[in-house]
Amino acid sequence: MNRKGESGILAILAILLLVCIIAAVTVFVMFSGQPVASGGLYLKVDGRQAVEIVAQDPDAQQYLSEHFTVPEWRVVKTTFVQDSLYALNGSLIQEDQPYWKVEMLERTCACSTVKDLFVIEGHVSTETGELMNLTTGQVMESQYEKQTCASTVCH
Repeated sequence: MNRKGESGILAILAILLLVCIIAAVTVFVMFSGQPVASGGLYLKVDGRQAVEIVAQDPDAQQYLSEHFTVPEWRVVKTTFVQDSLYALNGSLIQEDQPYWKVEMLERTCACSTVKDLFVIEGHVSTETGELMNLTTGQVMESQYEKQTCASTVCH
């Protein structure tokens, strides 16, 4: 083979190598730093960010400042949900898309009996970070599973 043929092959190999490097870097940049949910689904918003989004909502901030006063009585829980989201009145908010369910709970007292919990519940899109639904209120501890309340000794 002559020099011209060898340099042509080397040029083609160099271009192919460059294309592969660019593709690898692009894939790495696209997916690095994005949390992975079960099933290998890449999320743009992770659970920690979902909690921050809920906590930054003006209604949630007001409810937190009025009712959440004892950090030792508090639980914050995030749950990854891949299902449709409905409002309390039954209307569809989001159909078959993954979202974070964020629950912020605080007991009303340190007693060992079942009492009320102050609750903030928000639903945050894993794709956009949009707070799709926020509810606040007071409910009986018995409406929450023992696992959620375990760290505050609800049950």
